[in-house]
Amino acid sequence: MKFKLAASAALAVLFSATTAFAQDTLEVVSGPTGQRAVTVPTYGPLGQSFTAIDEHLTSFGFQFELFNPGHANSPFTFQLLSGEGLGGSVVTSKTFTLPTSINDRTATWFDFDLTGTDVTVGNKYTAVLSTSSLRYGVVLGPEININTGQILGGDAYAGGTALFTTVPYSNCGPTGGCDLNFRVTGYNDVAAVPEPAAWGMMIGGFGLAGGALRRRKADRTTVRFA
Repeated sequence: MKFKLAASAALAVLFSATTAFAQDTLEVVSGPTGQRAVTVPTYGPLGQSFTAIDEHLTSFGFQFELFNPGHANSPFTFQLLSGEGLGGSVVTSKTFTLPTSINDRTATWFDFDLTGTDVTVGNKYTAVLSTSSLRYGVVLGPEININTGQILGGDAYAGGTALFTTVPYSNCGPTGGCDLNFRVTGYNDVAAVPEPAAWGMMIGGFGLAGGALRRRKADRTTVRFA
């Protein structure tokens, strides 16, 4: 009985390690000062394709600027589509409304919750935005010299590209080097490694098990004389 209990305790510690996760954030900023931004109704629906690096997504965000303060603060619709393009199947969707504190001089991040969204690592997906209001624009890059139109940067993200219904800039075509400023957070499941205290319990448990086994063996070989 002692052997069974000790072994059970050791195995319980071995298999009681719960699944942990390592959080990751992929953030792409190719127009940090917000010199370039586009309103969604003018050029969209618009999107950003990306390559998944995590199995489970927890949030997604874009950078926004105020364009037309007199326009209604209408909600945005976000869709995550499979594949690279605006016509993929819908993985998940979300509706959100931006805070009125976003101004026209500062590129401002807004992130929304995607907890429970599972994707395949290494596959491409497209984050698509649509709205009816011209109030806010989405920041993108690379930046340009506003006087000459010269592009001031290269492709900030090789794993995807900005996608538009109507292309606003020459470098924002399907194979161009234009990206929306975006970030996606997620995690991958990893097997948890037992902590030092757990290892100690395991070792102690197996030691007790071994001791009990030796005692049982000794009991069996005892010779009794009448």
